[in-house]
Amino acid sequence: MKVLILGAGGHAKVVFDALLSSGTAVEDIIGFADDDPARVGATLMGRPVLAGLDTLSMAGDVRVAMAIGDNAGRRRQFDRAVAHGYEPVTVVHSSAIIGRGCVLGRGIVVFANVVINASSQIGDNVILNTACSVDHDCVIGAHAHLGPGVRLAGGVTIGAGAQLGVGAAVIPGVVIGAGAVIGAGAVVIRPIPANTTAVGVPAHVIKQKEPVGE
Repeated sequence: MKVLILGAGGHAKVVFDALLSSGTAVEDIIGFADDDPARVGATLMGRPVLAGLDTLSMAGDVRVAMAIGDNAGRRRQFDRAVAHGYEPVTVVHSSAIIGRGCVLGRGIVVFANVVINASSQIGDNVILNTACSVDHDCVIGAHAHLGPGVRLAGGVTIGAGAQLGVGAAVIPGVVIGAGAVIGAGAVVIRPIPANTTAVGVPAHVIKQKEPVGE
């Protein structure tokens, strides 16, 4: 199996390392696909930066690894990859711990030192960034992003496309709505509505944003 990494920024470097840690050989990583023509033709981590998916034609068993930090952009690329017939591969760093009964969707990236405890469900195209932890029976919706060091207690629900900043913490059973943004270091002790931004200790809503189409 060959792997094409979608994205050629800093986040893509970490995905590259996670792929190697998971057992993918360097020679089986074709390179990085990026829509930015200024990046095409360069090299990243010793592999070539290629054009975007719309202009590429890959033969054989080629899968894609998602490497875009922005939720909306990553969702567009995920949908585009599927439309082009590419299977998104789930990348799990060798140092990650995944408990019994967990369900992982397609195109997830699980970075170094992540812990996912028993019976949690992770939707398609989710980023679980460095050293975040997801306790038992959590549900994380598709296209969400948990930043480095995020801590979810048991039974937390994270809506599709939500983003939790570095070091945010969520107490047991709390629901964070789809498209919500939680600021770095926030402590969430009550439900956060969809498409809002919440910051602080305890976290409080500071603004409503336009909802992203489902």
